Amino acid sequence: MSRVPLMTDPRVWCVAWFAAAIALTGCAGDAVATPAPSSNYLQQYANAGSALDTATTKWDGLGQALVAAGTNTVANEAPIDAAYAQALQAFSNALLAIAFPASASNDVHQVVSAANVVRNDLAGVASGAVPTAKFVSDESNLQAAINLVQQELGLGSSTPIAGA
Repeated sequence: MSRVPLMTDPRVWCVAWFAAAIALTGCAGDAVATPAPSSNYLQQYANAGSALDTATTKWDGLGQALVAAGTNTVANEAPIDAAYAQALQAFSNALLAIAFPASASNDVHQVVSAANVVRNDLAGVASGAVPTAKFVSDESNLQAAINLVQQELGLGSSTPIAGA
């Protein structure tokens, strides 16, 4: 059974689209907490997206380098995937800390849930415990959830980083 390289476009576009869209359109966020929306929730959302985009770009670059060198083993990929999983967790935590409009609360929670699924997938994708198809599907679900939040916030859909 041949293994698909882990650091390929499907994984990257899922998260990268988010940061790219934020960088291009500004950010908006949803209330996950009960506090009244703050006037800077869009900036906070942009910051969270930018941090995730940076982590995604780094994760993809390191993974692509392993693939190109023929060294994309579980041992080599595990720390890269773990660092990216931490970035997804930080992103989720950031979203949950932002006081978004109440109307976006459910959508933000869907993003956090989808990010958690992808984060959990990362623990087993390098070893083959999580099939690549499941990982790609879960990333697609994360992308859809982010697009829903962005539409709710009037930002439009995000897209993958060109060339990723």
